[in-house]
Amino acid sequence: MVRFILTFDIPRELLRERKRINRDLHRMKAEKFQHSLWKSNDLQSLIEIALFINKNGGNASILEEKFIF
Repeated sequence: MVRFILTFDIPRELLRERKRINRDLHRMKAEKFQHSLWKSNDLQSLIEIALFINKNGGNASILEEKFIF
């Protein structure tokens, strides 16, 4: 199974946006493994969240998880 990682940074003063992002990530059952690092196999939902973050003054990237060793 291919998994993807969403990494993001959003200004602290955007509290409403931060709450929405966290709610959406929890709703899609993404796995939080650090404050702004989440894993999921639902790439389309991660893209939608990343676009929301980038549109609202944050910075988001999606990486493909790949274990080397």
